[in-house]
Amino acid sequence: MKKPLLLTVVVLVLFTVAFTQTETEKPTIITESMYIMPKRGMEEKFEAAINAHDTKFHPEGPYKAGLRKVEYGEKAGWYVWVFGPTTYASLDSRPTKEGGHADDWSKTVDPLIESYGDTQLWEFNQDLSSGIDFLKSSKYYEAWSVKLKRGEYYRFKSISEKLKKTYESVGKGAFLVYNNPIHTSNGADVAILWNFNSFDEWSKDAGTKQAFEKIYGANSWQNMLDEWLDITVDYNTEIRSIVK
Repeated sequence: MKKPLLLTVVVLVLFTVAFTQTETEKPTIITESMYIMPKRGMEEKFEAAINAHDTKFHPEGPYKAGLRKVEYGEKAGWYVWVFGPTTYASLDSRPTKEGGHADDWSKTVDPLIESYGDTQLWEFNQDLSSGIDFLKSSKYYEAWSVKLKRGEYYRFKSISEKLKKTYESVGKGAFLVYNNPIHTSNGADVAILWNFNSFDEWSKDAGTKQAFEKIYGANSWQNMLDEWLDITVDYNTEIRSIVK
């Protein structure tokens, strides 16, 4: 009896070690975003100043940053400064006061800002996402911030897995899922992003419903929408442009 028991313990230990190594090799990818409202009439100068700052201090790698503009939604007119994709470890070592980073921001960017808004962290869910390269090369994207009913994340995950498979079958668009690691009473639990290059493209059917029902059967799209309504409290939509 001792030999089988010992073998079982060894197998469990090896499994735990292997699982830990796998988790270590796959760090969480995050994005930090900050809403910024420039002074009236200073939008172009603000964009130029941010882009110059990012070129100097956040060009590529773990400290890469970029600017987005909210074209439509509750915060239309605001900008979103996006830091990442990066890791939690890079948050600890990102540029601050050293090397003139803070001084550059305070002298060239801050004088053009009317107010700062929310700062948020988002964890990129690699398992539920597809087509991130499509978004990187697009002019616009649609962002949903979704509040889920308590205890319904597992159903959201199931829906997202089906949508990921659908978008992969279509092969021409991004479907990106982010989790919110910072809980607030009225904050979103997850975010979903889709890319597009023109509003004409955005307004037209991309064939997603047809592709979904080809995989999951007749009426499966409507069943998915019914389940979505059942598991969500509400969501906010923003249309953002990528400021080059």
